[in-house]
Amino acid sequence: MNVSDFFGKKVVSTAGETGYVISVNGGAGRIECLVCADADEREFYIDIKSVLSVGDKIVYEDRQRAMKSAKPLRLGRAGFDEKGTYLGEVEDYIFKGNKLIKAKIGKKSYPAEELTCGDVIIVKGKKRLKEDVVSGGKVILKKGTPVTGEVLEKARAVGEYIQTNLKSI
Repeated sequence: MNVSDFFGKKVVSTAGETGYVISVNGGAGRIECLVCADADEREFYIDIKSVLSVGDKIVYEDRQRAMKSAKPLRLGRAGFDEKGTYLGEVEDYIFKGNKLIKAKIGKKSYPAEELTCGDVIIVKGKKRLKEDVVSGGKVILKKGTPVTGEVLEKARAVGEYIQTNLKSI
């Protein structure tokens, strides 16, 4: 593909924003970004890494909107459970790749799906089994297991859905 093929080409973001290419910027021997303009002639940039496809139009992932709506992950915020009990301060956030896995609050770590982040961190309580779930004399779910959708599906498959829910109350 030639650089001249980009000029004037329509661009469409995954969020539905549209415009057209007015320039191509390069550096270190490669294309770095596309300089574009919208219908009101306001310029914006598209990182070449955000381009998903090039054809009659260029489709790109709208990372600017995602970056603007992102919230800071500040260390030192206070952490509380749903009852208002102080758990400690956020000491660190643990990631795998770029996905948040858990947060270390005080001396314990909490899974990301249990966290609500704002000015403080609220740790949502997760229901856990208070007793073993037994079917036909065999333990199918152990005491302390978090009651998740997968656990409930496993219990339903062996006919112990109601017993599982009752033992989590």
